Amino acid sequence: MEIEKFLNNPRLWEIVSQYNDTKVRKEQNSYNLFTISSYNSYLENFHSDIIASLLDPLGLHQQGYTFLHLFIQYLNKYHNVNISNNDFLSCKVSRETGRLDIWIRDVVSNQSIIIENKINNAQDMEDQIIRYSEYSETNNFRVKVIVYLSLDGNKKAPATNDKLDAYVKNIGAFTNSENDLVHGWLHHCLENQNNHDSFSVIHQYIKLIKHLANHNMDATTLESYYQFLSTENGFEIAKTIVEMSNKITSFRANKFGESIINFKPFMSPCRYKPECWLYQDYVLDHNSLKLDVWFYSDGSASVIFWNTTTQNITGRDILTRRLTEINLLDKFEDVISNGGNGYRKDFVINNTYMTINEVDKALSDFVNRLMSGLRTA
Repeated sequence: MEIEKFLNNPRLWEIVSQYNDTKVRKEQNSYNLFTISSYNSYLENFHSDIIASLLDPLGLHQQGYTFLHLFIQYLNKYHNVNISNNDFLSCKVSRETGRLDIWIRDVVSNQSIIIENKINNAQDMEDQIIRYSEYSETNNFRVKVIVYLSLDGNKKAPATNDKLDAYVKNIGAFTNSENDLVHGWLHHCLENQNNHDSFSVIHQYIKLIKHLANHNMDATTLESYYQFLSTENGFEIAKTIVEMSNKITSFRANKFGESIINFKPFMSPCRYKPECWLYQDYVLDHNSLKLDVWFYSDGSASVIFWNTTTQNITGRDILTRRLTEINLLDKFEDVISNGGNGYRKDFVINNTYMTINEVDKALSDFVNRLMSGLRTA
């Protein structure tokens, strides 16, 4: 009853749902040019280089001031800033000038925007924001805003002083809300570009940011689960559930073996592994045929029917003939490896089979039907 109470706790299901949602979102954004190799996206300068290239009116994107002015509009709308695009019509955008990650300054209005990039969670240096502001002001560029950019909004700018703190805006690159950098700025850049190269770069970068942020959200979800397990006996119950779950695959194989009453025309069933049954020595026209039944930890299962005598594609011919005779050829899906000398059928949890119980029943029914057909052919 203690385990049942644990599993029925609404908070647990909330955490599970959050974890699954994050997993799906991360997978949806996992394939992009930047994640094919993890090297670049984890370098300190990588994100600053991309963001600065988009903000630069003279950048290779060939969109002029479009992206920069969209960024200013984004700050005004969502982060309580009052900046005029007209004050940023003669801009220079630089990287690491005076150690500022990104410095946007207008040589006519003498106003500036500072972006401190912490997407890779770099450590804060002592008084760095104060020094950045002083550097800009010393060079006669009045600071309008200091953007402290983190990956998911959880990292906040260190306190400075009351006057300067008013200019500091903590912004998350992706928090799955309308005021994050992706939704509030990058998506609008995507909608307002007019060449394929700009679209590709922005689209791929959005996918990278979402992928990285959802990776961080995994840790947030695990923290919630950690706190949940910290209740009385919570960890012990969870550990017991994990132990039982790890035994389910072999238990399913046990139940399957019990459901096969007559395995002829195969002569010798074998439990090669805890999660697998092998039915061997079905001899047909001097060919020894074999049936493998595998159970997997994700709740799926597979049936593999193959020819152990002829290890190439011609070994499948006798299977094709026999399966055609018993009207089961169309029930198999793919040629297996080993030279393509067999057929395979998978049973997975999906819209057809909603639970592992349904998967296992369908599997058992199919194998019994197959063996019965082979016996009487």
